[in-house]
Amino acid sequence: MSSCANLTGARGYFHVLRRWLRRAPMLLMIVSLAPAGALAQTTNWESYLPGSSSLPGLPTGTTSPAGASTTSLAAYNVGPSTVTVAGLSSGGYMAVQLQVAYSQSIFGTAVFAGGPYYCAQGSINSAVGYCESGSGIPLQTLIDYTNAQAASGKIDPTTHIANKPIYMFSGTNDTTVHQAVMNTLQQYYETYTSSSNIAYNQSMPAAHGWISPDGPNSCNSSYIPYINNCGIDAEQTFLTNFYGSLNAKNTGTLTGSYIKFNQNPFVSGGNANSYSMDSTGWLFVPQNCANGQPCRLVVALHGCLQYQGMVQQQLVQKSGINEWADTNNIIVLYPQATRTSSSNPLGCWDWWGYLSSDYALKSAPQMDAIMAMVAQITSGYAPAK
Repeated sequence: MSSCANLTGARGYFHVLRRWLRRAPMLLMIVSLAPAGALAQTTNWESYLPGSSSLPGLPTGTTSPAGASTTSLAAYNVGPSTVTVAGLSSGGYMAVQLQVAYSQSIFGTAVFAGGPYYCAQGSINSAVGYCESGSGIPLQTLIDYTNAQAASGKIDPTTHIANKPIYMFSGTNDTTVHQAVMNTLQQYYETYTSSSNIAYNQSMPAAHGWISPDGPNSCNSSYIPYINNCGIDAEQTFLTNFYGSLNAKNTGTLTGSYIKFNQNPFVSGGNANSYSMDSTGWLFVPQNCANGQPCRLVVALHGCLQYQGMVQQQLVQKSGINEWADTNNIIVLYPQATRTSSSNPLGCWDWWGYLSSDYALKSAPQMDAIMAMVAQITSGYAPAK
């Protein structure tokens, strides 16, 4: 992909776009980097995407929350020190950004096929180059940037990353974010914490996707909705790393509720779409949490082509987290990005700077919005007396 550096103008980008279309699912993270002019030259480019012509339905016997009315995000008795984050692909990169920028507030992190903090450095060539292949990632530059931003107060002090639980998953057959990228993420984290705090599964023949026992896709596949069943329960692993021993998960009908909430109040100006975020997001709330019992919070971040406009509520219902959350007093927040035709047509989270050059700092619009949601949820915290 080094040839990208020599391509300029809409014609060059369109040439690259057509090449990438033939190499789907690489589009998961990179097609949204093409300018609007290039995208305008192909009318039905989404039809080339793997799996785009047929979206699997919701699980048999599960009631779709799609018709749920939108409500305001409520406050719950959630301890601020229990907030963790998990994400895939662009959501994996965003999870790392949140962990590093808000290390005082984020306790643990689970990363499926993401990469090191500030990997793209605001550059399209970096994003589609070494941030996918892993070859030539300037690790020391990223570390220096992290330290400089922490020193300036634009992100939290890096000392808060130490001793936090980190789970990483990278499939050996992932050709979207190659394992070398995640290996570099491990090296990045080891700059700030002990390797004993990192659980890294890098041995399974998985393709690019969120790994869940409820996934409709086979392990070695990479197509919509990008939720793969690899015969393991990754959610049990990372939730145990985060919170210790768990009660058995609910294998029947969940007793908790899916709540569709308004995301607009959490962005500057009150218009989530202006920041490539949907007007609504989702929350899974166990009955105990709704009743005011002390609870924890996991923020689950979808990847590109996993936003609700593309896959409906499939990740919301099939992430594999809710079944454990239902019996362990864990609320799950599913913020929603969305597509914008000009800069983000695949609904990715901003991990390369399509919204702002400060995309990885605490001032970044999307990260600020997510943390505002977290603040609202945890505002009902009632410490035990």
